[in-house]
Amino acid sequence: MTLGIFENQVEFSNLCNEIARIDKGIEVVTVLNHKGRVIELKISNDRIWEEMTPQKKEMFFMECVLQNRMNMDHDNELGEVKCAILEREKFTLYSFGLVDHIILVISAPVLDPFGLKNKIMNRIADIKIDPYKKENFF
Repeated sequence: MTLGIFENQVEFSNLCNEIARIDKGIEVVTVLNHKGRVIELKISNDRIWEEMTPQKKEMFFMECVLQNRMNMDHDNELGEVKCAILEREKFTLYSFGLVDHIILVISAPVLDPFGLKNKIMNRIADIKIDPYKKENFF
């Protein structure tokens, strides 16, 4: 399957770099496949990241993908999830579905998580795709 503009590692890398530049509080940007495997990873700050073992990171990514898939179970009745925001004591996690990939953004806790979410969604839109319309990727 071709993902339109995301046809190789370079495009995923560019996407992660573009998102990481949005705000200095963004610490990690990653693209995951449908199995929770890392396709691309951009780390701006190791504050949270260094505390996790490789096994914990893998489990964390698989959990995020599983949650995204579970949210999709209700798309017909409730509409598609455009973004999921999880606020923890140490960080805020943003999750965006992109066909069969997930974009995860981890930031330091912010006062306006919805403002940062909107900036990220605008950056995704700036690359001339709509991540919520699957027909754009075939």
